[in-house]
Amino acid sequence: MNYENIPDRLILNYKLLKAVIYEETKILYEDRPHVLEHWQQDAYQMTDNETRQQAPCEKMRPSFRALYFLYTETLYSGEHITKHMIRDAVDRYKDTIKLLLAGHLMQEFPNIEIKRSVNEEKIEEALDREYIYSSMDIDFHLMRDIVTKKKEYKEGDTGYLGTEIVDNKGQVRGMAELRPNDTGVRELASDQQEIWLELIESTLSSLDEMTADLFDLITYLWMVTPKDSDGYIEFHSSDALRLRNLRKRSSNGRELDYREEDRFNIMKRVAALSSIWVSLGDQKVKVINAEEMQDNELYKFKDFQRMFEIGKIRVAYDKKTGEARGIYAVQVKPTSILTPYLEGPNRSIGLLDLKIFQYSHYTQREQKRLARYLNLQWKIRTMRRSLNQPFKVSTILKVLDISTRYNGVQIRDKFENVLDELQKDDVIKTWHYTEEIDEEMVGKKGWFKNYWSEIKVVILPHDALVKENRKNLISSDHDADEQIIARMQKLTQDNLLVSKVEETSLPWKLHSETASTIDVAPIKVEVGDEPEQQVFDFSAEIKLTPTSIKEMIDSLGMSIRQSASEIGIAHTTLSRYIKRENKRQNKNNEVKMLNWLKEKAAK
Repeated sequence: MNYENIPDRLILNYKLLKAVIYEETKILYEDRPHVLEHWQQDAYQMTDNETRQQAPCEKMRPSFRALYFLYTETLYSGEHITKHMIRDAVDRYKDTIKLLLAGHLMQEFPNIEIKRSVNEEKIEEALDREYIYSSMDIDFHLMRDIVTKKKEYKEGDTGYLGTEIVDNKGQVRGMAELRPNDTGVRELASDQQEIWLELIESTLSSLDEMTADLFDLITYLWMVTPKDSDGYIEFHSSDALRLRNLRKRSSNGRELDYREEDRFNIMKRVAALSSIWVSLGDQKVKVINAEEMQDNELYKFKDFQRMFEIGKIRVAYDKKTGEARGIYAVQVKPTSILTPYLEGPNRSIGLLDLKIFQYSHYTQREQKRLARYLNLQWKIRTMRRSLNQPFKVSTILKVLDISTRYNGVQIRDKFENVLDELQKDDVIKTWHYTEEIDEEMVGKKGWFKNYWSEIKVVILPHDALVKENRKNLISSDHDADEQIIARMQKLTQDNLLVSKVEETSLPWKLHSETASTIDVAPIKVEVGDEPEQQVFDFSAEIKLTPTSIKEMIDSLGMSIRQSASEIGIAHTTLSRYIKRENKRQNKNNEVKMLNWLKEKAAK
């Protein structure tokens, strides 16, 4: 069969349709040769049963059978299908296709797929842009801020540790409680339950600026990726580790994997987020003046609600001992206390600079806090056309939340050093006081509170951020995607996609070879041995430019997607680089592209 000779508008019979589905969809999986090898066999071989029935048989791999029925029973149910229609579906529904097949691939190739996230492309896009999207509503910002302040949680009348949600004006806008004993996670296998409870036990100690990072990352992914029929998305520990540009382990010059400790630190904070319950006013936040409050009866808030719900968890098991090594991924969704700020016509979406995620939550806490606050204010001020409005130094100091062990002179130095670093890192464009500081007053009695704290400072964003904030960001929704996912789940329930010995749908309906049920069985994946990776060392002088990359790709006869897969970056990133569309190039990506150029030139 010569695939190129199949006309775009030809109505396809079963044999041709299998081949077209493979050829048009494989572009999404060029980084998974282990998958394409098996799919190609299913696509081009016809069993006797297939010849008789003109339909998939039980010998076909579940992932390819699911792919076939996705097109024939969901996207184009009851229609005559052409090559053009398959190509169009791949372009329109690529994220949904990846989500729906992730569970099948995990079942078929568990040791490879355990470390893969369905969000890889979204993370690469964020790294390329150097920002993610977030709600820029003040109440959303305050709820995120309470996950950073473990010292403010005190035991209350309910027996839980709790804290008030207070804005910069001292107004109480809600309450939050830690309820680690109410896990809310669906039924788990015993070893999974044990490892999840271990994470929950560290809830209070896990509240810090990194937890706020995960708050932002999970809500971002929830806005931009398809959800299952229950509203869950997959969150993988690799998503956060990749976004933070955390280095993987290495041995003898070989890059291995992230440390299990790093994955644990991510997942224990996700567990902490699922343990926080919030109470706000009816529909909108109820504002109460804290000075007038006598007791808890004055809180007229609605019932407490969990911030995030956890569905199922994905656990990796040690190859040698069989013991659970750690949670790699979870199903997660924000609850109705957060979703009004993330979807619908009244939401306000702006940009969060990725430097926020890459600053250390230990040594650069103030930089992270101020950058978040400024991103919020810049969205608001862009809409109000008041970007040049100055901030009071005292307002910025509240945001920074600098330790009381510092004296006034040290706090001023820290204040100015934080702003200087944000400017050096291109998080802000520029900053300056609105008046020259009288250094004669510095150090005198009352200078800090009555003089310097009352001075004003102008902090301006980059023009590119202002331009983006003026747009209606994330205008598309996933209603169609969710309908497709629901229909595919129904096909699974009707046993159309399932043989007698296997059953799977989304990444969470998985089982090990010895599991007896699919709904709550653990995902048993063995890890331990690391694959060999070749290291290249070239001394030839090769310069990285969009032209040199394009010429190399053309000379090799490769597609941009194939090349990007080899380089280790998203194909969208490579495409934008070649077209010179990137405003600020990611240095890590430049290193990868240059190494790839050297490797190909040496051959």
